[in-house]
Amino acid sequence: MFGLSCSSKSSHCVPRLLLLFLVTLSALALDACASPTVPPAPTAAPDLQPAATSTLWPTSTSAPPPTSTPTALPTSTPTALPTSTPTPLPTSTPLPLTQPGTVVEGSIVKQESLSTAQVDSIVHPYMSAQTCPASQYPVEVYRIQFRTRDHEGTEITVQADLRFPKVASETAFPLFVYGSGTTGIANECATLNEHLGRRKWGNYRAHLSAYTTQGYITAIANWQGFDDPDQTHPYFVAELEGYVMLDLTRAIYDFFSNLPSEDILARPADAVFFGGYSQGGHGAFAGDVMAPHYAPELNIVGVVSHAIAPDVEGLMCDSPLYAPYIVYAYRSYYGEQIINPQDFFQERWMATFDQDVAKCIDDALGYYPNTHETMYTPRFREALQNDQLEVEFPEFKAMLDLNYIGREVNPSTPAIILHGGADPIVQLRTVEPFVQRLCAENKNVTYRVYPGVNHFTIRQNSHMDTLAWMQDILAGKTPISDCGVLAQP
Repeated sequence: MFGLSCSSKSSHCVPRLLLLFLVTLSALALDACASPTVPPAPTAAPDLQPAATSTLWPTSTSAPPPTSTPTALPTSTPTALPTSTPTPLPTSTPLPLTQPGTVVEGSIVKQESLSTAQVDSIVHPYMSAQTCPASQYPVEVYRIQFRTRDHEGTEITVQADLRFPKVASETAFPLFVYGSGTTGIANECATLNEHLGRRKWGNYRAHLSAYTTQGYITAIANWQGFDDPDQTHPYFVAELEGYVMLDLTRAIYDFFSNLPSEDILARPADAVFFGGYSQGGHGAFAGDVMAPHYAPELNIVGVVSHAIAPDVEGLMCDSPLYAPYIVYAYRSYYGEQIINPQDFFQERWMATFDQDVAKCIDDALGYYPNTHETMYTPRFREALQNDQLEVEFPEFKAMLDLNYIGREVNPSTPAIILHGGADPIVQLRTVEPFVQRLCAENKNVTYRVYPGVNHFTIRQNSHMDTLAWMQDILAGKTPISDCGVLAQP
């Protein structure tokens, strides 16, 4: 069974596992960007830059293009047919096809050009309690639209922000494609609205600038639905998250194959890391699983998760305040006939349910209570806590299981899972069964728990550990897996 009840999940969060990982934490943690409880490590910041001689980087300075050549839609406006003597449109010559993973023509807009001093001014407040490596590269930021597909195979467009180092000569850099955590499901809650809207969702501008300045091409996209005024975001639908992650990666290569400016000299290496925060970690692993059959040309070399939410049922158990997003999104996506919000939520939340779910996460956190007793109906609460969802709500349970990202595992890519020991949003009782599931399928897993660190500060506290882990992979080293420790009695 993919989901675990609240009661059964609690049994997985035993002191023995936590103690084991607190002991092993010192093997990777570095003193910079770590909580006071994280052991010290070397401070030589230049070693954290991806080495130009890495065996995973191509020796050529040209950007590796996608395996197939995208064909652009015609940009001219078709001539209207005469009204007096109508002539049928030809049926034998279809319009040229476009391809998922290509940049939409005319959509590229330069957003920012940041000096290293400006990068520092953005990053340091975000990591105010840390001593981080000094910025190494100025950062260029472009906004693009790229093509991806929905669950029916229909082409849709999604916006993304692309960051890359500004260099004086052609230099190849690995990719770090990142998925955002929960921002909400209404259009105004789109990830890329955060900075200009002065919202407090995840500070992705600072977060990704911190990696870009150390020598990575980074990108983050809106999830599907945010760019369509007629839809809400299909929250925690693994397949759609995977399409976004993979087609965004393809679009990065497409961007560099037809540059908008001659002074762009960064080039994408043939080495891709997927990463994500909370919901974004769910999306990163979805992309990892789908890559071999949907985008086999991409060289995914590692998966990074910060405060991952791997199990939607587990999230509903750990944090009921996220449940309205889940139920509303699944009702819209899978159908009203299998999901009725009145079965899940107490009457006090139903009168304004459809309006309330339009709140973005920074407003929802102060609006919804985070307890079972004040959110859920007695029937749903008892089923969730006693592992009876399959009996009481079989259709909904099937959708939860379908979107559990441990359902399928890609054993060919290593992963690092970084989680706060004091995370109240996604608790260790939900994360550790997922880690054990990955290990059971022979995935190389580095698992780090940070004592006293919560859901909202794990990215800052694990920043240097993330850089070091990726650098080791780029240097050709195989990460030391913690699966053996997990398997010990």
